[in-house]
Amino acid sequence: MKNRLLLFINDRKGISEEFTSLPALAVVMIGFALFFAMMAGVYYQHNERVKSLDKYETANFVLEKLTSTNGLLAEKGIIVGGVIDKEKFEIDGSKQHVIKTMIEESGIVGIEFGFKLVYWEKGEKQPPIEWTNIPDNVDKAAASKQVAVRLNDAEIVPGVLTVIIWEVD
Repeated sequence: MKNRLLLFINDRKGISEEFTSLPALAVVMIGFALFFAMMAGVYYQHNERVKSLDKYETANFVLEKLTSTNGLLAEKGIIVGGVIDKEKFEIDGSKQHVIKTMIEESGIVGIEFGFKLVYWEKGEKQPPIEWTNIPDNVDKAAASKQVAVRLNDAEIVPGVLTVIIWEVD
């Protein structure tokens, strides 16, 4: 019996099993870590896309609210009968105090906005008319819609009106 006990204690055949399971365990743990890192990335990307979609939906809401038949641009005479008066749009968009007053009167809280108008005259795209209050260094979103632009009493041309929104700090 003593001989068998010594054989059991001195048997070194099973020692390598411990060392072969460690690399397998390390591979499994690396796999779990990669899986969780990938899931976190997917979650982050999903949240970013939802935020981006919310911004564009807000921009579209602001555009529709301000350009409706009883919206702010109609009240100010910039849109008359669904047609944008280019001259009035250009004059009001170049005056900071007029823009500030319009933003306050719009009833839209926590968001500032500006407009950009692009139109085609005699088949050629004209330089855009952009309101002067649009900053360069903020996160913005935009929504556009096709409009008619009145150049003078005799000429109405197609154009695209874009509202650009950003959050107030």
